[in-house]
Amino acid sequence: MKPQLFKSLKGYNKKDLFNDLFAGLMVAIIALPLSIALGIQSVPSEVSSNGIQFGIITAIVAGFFISALGGSKFQIGGPTAAFVVILYGYLANPEIGILGLAIAGIMAGVILILMGLLRAGNVMKSFPYPITIGFTTGIGVTLFIGQIKDFCGFTNVTGTEAIEKIISYFENIKSFDLATFITGALGLACVIFIPKISKKIPSALVAILLCTALTVCLNSFAGTDIETIGSKYGEIKAGFFPIDFSSIGNVKLSALIVPSIVIAFLCAIESLLSATVASGMTNTSFDANQELVGQGVANIFSSLLGGLPATGAIARTAAGIENKAKSPLAGMFHAVFVLILYFALMDVVKYIPLAVFSAILMSVAINMSRFKLFAKLATFGVRDVIILIVTCALTIIFDLTYGVIAGVLVTLALNAKNIKTGLTLEKDENAEKTVIKAKGTLFFLNANKLSDMLSREFESADEVTVDMGEIERIDETALEKIVALNRKIKAQGKSLELVGYNDKIRARLDKFFKVL
Repeated sequence: MKPQLFKSLKGYNKKDLFNDLFAGLMVAIIALPLSIALGIQSVPSEVSSNGIQFGIITAIVAGFFISALGGSKFQIGGPTAAFVVILYGYLANPEIGILGLAIAGIMAGVILILMGLLRAGNVMKSFPYPITIGFTTGIGVTLFIGQIKDFCGFTNVTGTEAIEKIISYFENIKSFDLATFITGALGLACVIFIPKISKKIPSALVAILLCTALTVCLNSFAGTDIETIGSKYGEIKAGFFPIDFSSIGNVKLSALIVPSIVIAFLCAIESLLSATVASGMTNTSFDANQELVGQGVANIFSSLLGGLPATGAIARTAAGIENKAKSPLAGMFHAVFVLILYFALMDVVKYIPLAVFSAILMSVAINMSRFKLFAKLATFGVRDVIILIVTCALTIIFDLTYGVIAGVLVTLALNAKNIKTGLTLEKDENAEKTVIKAKGTLFFLNANKLSDMLSREFESADEVTVDMGEIERIDETALEKIVALNRKIKAQGKSLELVGYNDKIRARLDKFFKVL
């Protein structure tokens, strides 16, 4: 294994350097407000007033190491929305707190490194697709619910769980603040509609500028009291917060086992998902195991220097690609630019209203939830629907841990017959062209078996046919792998043909290709 950075610098030239510098700057402009928003929402104000700094430090430190040591050419990392809900709960837990979370982050980093060295990345890529969509939708819904407080200006809201918050909102409906709501609505309109006009305009930055100007005017001349970063947190000073181990004796280490495993798991899933998206956008490959090692090192250093757990971020990675990034240096430059902005702009951050950050995260939550995809996937069959709904519902009602564990258990129970049947792949040596005969069931545990074999065949062939006449069943995970591979080889001018499948599989293939 070797970091992608070293591979990418072969033949690197001045034009590539300029492209990476420009892409890094553009991503930094997107990352700064998002990192502030994620930091604020991840860290309870009663636990620490440094949530803003924690979020930015994560973007700087983790963002640098994820790109420098990862296995993807285009991966750019930092704090992500997927972590907000679980980090808030961990920090609010008196048995964990800031020091406990930092130690859990370090432990998670070690777990990720071990996973990479043991080549668990290949296994993680086989994670059931319905579970992934289920828990990401659940996290998105929970994240959206959590933003309503600052978006509407509610006060005295209690509870850390989604249901508790909803109940508390209704109990405190009289504290609704119209001026705050208008400010938040303006911000939400910016982040939703500006990208429809042009994706090159940093919508979050525009939202912050407009909402800050509106807040200053309303608070100064209309007598409103819209809450800002300054009114809630006071002066914001840029700096790092190296972990202080002097009070480690007060930390209950047994309480950190589950958080460290959850952080490592979520980081692995999110980073590999982001790297897969980047791979599909650029028709390149990535080293899943090296990616886990890079994520592990990044989380260790982020925790040591006062940051939060981090992972590869799809939005930042996609932004880098769209701005013509050429190598992992783009992600490293992004971290440097965020560092510069961190020390240059903290004196003016105090004027920004909290409502605009809630608006930004509401938009992130909506995109993360992927409601249309969720609804379409829910039409594929009883088994996958059950897995999807169980995972999503328990993630919302309880948390990610319950959702994923329940999803895995239900998946294994419903796929017992598929596990027993298995999958056999044979190359037809008598055929004039490349033909692979598949027999058994195609599902999440063996989906990569077919995908890997096809990838090897396409190294020397332009056309490959898969005879699926003896395939009994195919699930959403296998379908997603086939769709991803088909997109990749079509971009290379090659052709994948599936033949012989039964009517039920035909219906699923037709529907799934349209969905994705």
